[in-house]
Amino acid sequence: MRNISEIHEYIEDNGVKFVKLSFSDLLGRHRNVSVNASHFAETADGFVIDPVVFGADSDLLLIPRPETFTTMPWRPSSGAVVSVMCKVRRVDGKPFGCDCGDIVELADKRFMESTGCGVRMTTESEFYIFRTDESGEPTLIPVDNAGYLDAAPRDRCENLRRDIVFNLESMGMQPLSSHHEKGRGQNAVIFRECVPYMSAVNTMLFRSAVRNIAYTNGLYASFAPCPKDGEVGSNFRIVAALYNNGKPAGEKYAEAFARGVTARMSELAAFTNPVGNSYDRLALPTTPCGNGSDDRKPAVRVQSGGKVEIMFADTACNPFTSLALILAAGEEGMTGKKLPESVPMPTSLSAALDTAENSDFIRRNLPAEYLEKYFAYKRRLASRTGREDIIAAGY
Repeated sequence: MRNISEIHEYIEDNGVKFVKLSFSDLLGRHRNVSVNASHFAETADGFVIDPVVFGADSDLLLIPRPETFTTMPWRPSSGAVVSVMCKVRRVDGKPFGCDCGDIVELADKRFMESTGCGVRMTTESEFYIFRTDESGEPTLIPVDNAGYLDAAPRDRCENLRRDIVFNLESMGMQPLSSHHEKGRGQNAVIFRECVPYMSAVNTMLFRSAVRNIAYTNGLYASFAPCPKDGEVGSNFRIVAALYNNGKPAGEKYAEAFARGVTARMSELAAFTNPVGNSYDRLALPTTPCGNGSDDRKPAVRVQSGGKVEIMFADTACNPFTSLALILAAGEEGMTGKKLPESVPMPTSLSAALDTAENSDFIRRNLPAEYLEKYFAYKRRLASRTGREDIIAAGY
């Protein structure tokens, strides 16, 4: 959709009853407020929300981004529901430092202006499907005992993944492929490349879609980094494709981008690996997080055609800030800035927060208002490592 009028026309033509005004909170989680469709046109100049979601000091405005309009196909067909992502602004219309969409868009703009290259992101999200108990509460019992690329009937998630892909396509997203992963009950969906902002939006909405579709099937979807002992962790794999004048930029550019990201991995960890359970995953020998300090699979690798594969982030991350920081780190590598010596990844969330709070790089690339609120929130939770807490937190 190009403007509010086109959305209003769709609403009238398709019997839409509610519009969800969606946005990302500090942690990259999907938040929304439902507006009666007959009043949607009135939100064009902003819908006022309580600032409690962000811990802000005054009311905030949600301003719809028409280009992000999508249906919500898992909802009932009668009384249809649609969604549109929103900018978060102060009531006077000024930018709000905790708007995660702004953060990644500004990082993308700076990257292009500084390097002369464009970048598009491919993402792969892994997740577990668990059974629920008699009361419908989540358990940690995997839905199957299948392994990597297994097929039905051993793979009992095949139909579920098909439903997920069909729903994503009807939402206007572009999933490229899906498969059973290495863990019991573990699955993965890969998206086609797109600009960083839309890649982050797709990731956030994808997580909501998977959880909703699993729920309607009496199952529980977990995006915890390492939800179950004895199983592999869940990666959030990112492939950054670099373009120069519309053509693949080539390996020289990719190698420079990769050097920048590798040098800043430990500083990014508080955002790309943001919960105590993230460090259970990083401790596994199967997790790619080698950065020259150990002999594990490299966390950042150059692919052919000017692409960089990044494997240290996990599925609890905020995709908006994670992609923004990866762009900033890659920019440093490509513009010849002096890079720090690569150091091992932190071994706990507390250590990761210490590193990030003392990082000039982080403070240069994320708004002070965002960092103040993010660090305060994370410090309160840094001691929680149990997997049951991960379920309670909605991961």
